[in-house]
Amino acid sequence: MRLTDPVIREGPQLAVEYVAFDSLGVKAACVKVTTPELRLVIDPGCSAQAASYPLPVEKREALAAEYAEAVGVACRDAGALVISHYHLDHYFDARDPGLYGRKVLFAKDPDDLPPRQSEAARRFFQAINGLPEELIIADGRKFKFGKTVVSFSEPVPHGAADAEPGSVMMTEVVRGREKVLVTSDVCGPVTRETAKLICAAKARDVVLDGYPTYHLGQFATDFELVQSIVNTCRILSSPGLQTLVVDHHLLRDYRYPAFFKLVLDKAAKSKVKFGTAAEMLGRRPVTLEGYQNYGPTRWTKWFPLEAPDARAIIEKAVATGRTTADWLADFDRFVA
Repeated sequence: MRLTDPVIREGPQLAVEYVAFDSLGVKAACVKVTTPELRLVIDPGCSAQAASYPLPVEKREALAAEYAEAVGVACRDAGALVISHYHLDHYFDARDPGLYGRKVLFAKDPDDLPPRQSEAARRFFQAINGLPEELIIADGRKFKFGKTVVSFSEPVPHGAADAEPGSVMMTEVVRGREKVLVTSDVCGPVTRETAKLICAAKARDVVLDGYPTYHLGQFATDFELVQSIVNTCRILSSPGLQTLVVDHHLLRDYRYPAFFKLVLDKAAKSKVKFGTAAEMLGRRPVTLEGYQNYGPTRWTKWFPLEAPDARAIIEKAVATGRTTADWLADFDRFVA
């Protein structure tokens, strides 16, 4: 390798900071990415966990206040913000010059969202009118800040393709040979198309929203959970991937090590650095600490999802015409 090689000359040029996440005790997926040209905060928001999270209410509220301050600190130091969609754990809906003043604000197109989110976005834009240096509808667009390139995906599903929450945009930051992809709320992902987009990015680091297992039996299904397992294992096999962080919706459920066992087993055999945001910070997820210290909330009995059971769920979906045998092939290739 020559002394003029840019990797030697420059060293690491892209840093990822996990500002606030569900594994840290709050509803959030806030990431700060820093390069020599740009400080970018993605999804600058957080809110208190629900009663199903295994902490007393006063601790949940205290953590929400603590991480709201952490998000604020990250934003005050940033030059640009990203709002991937308009759920209140992803942005602070307030006229706050400290958060939004003189910033470039990259925002999800409100016209591509269900009415409730679309209206929330429009109220928010009115509230912060005049504060940002520029407000840019960013879906599917690319921007350069010197040698740093920030790209936004076309809308991808917030869960299943026809899910009620609508869509989100993913954020990719590239500086030289270094690349991070932050998926926001892909909820798994569930769709094969979203998983393929994530793999095609060939990012060094991926911050992935995991499947909302706490909705199983209500808004979520066993087949969607298995789809997310297959897709996460597919992403683990992505070329060039060095770090995969899985957090957010998945970490609202203290049962996740059992339901996500096949992915954890796959990751243990992989060379990819894998874990939650808390684990990337050298900490145990608050989800598991809370369960250990305070016991269960909504759920008292569950079982690990093993490979034969997961495959049987896909076989049933194929037999009932819900899906095609391609999912069996994907399961055998990426998981089994």
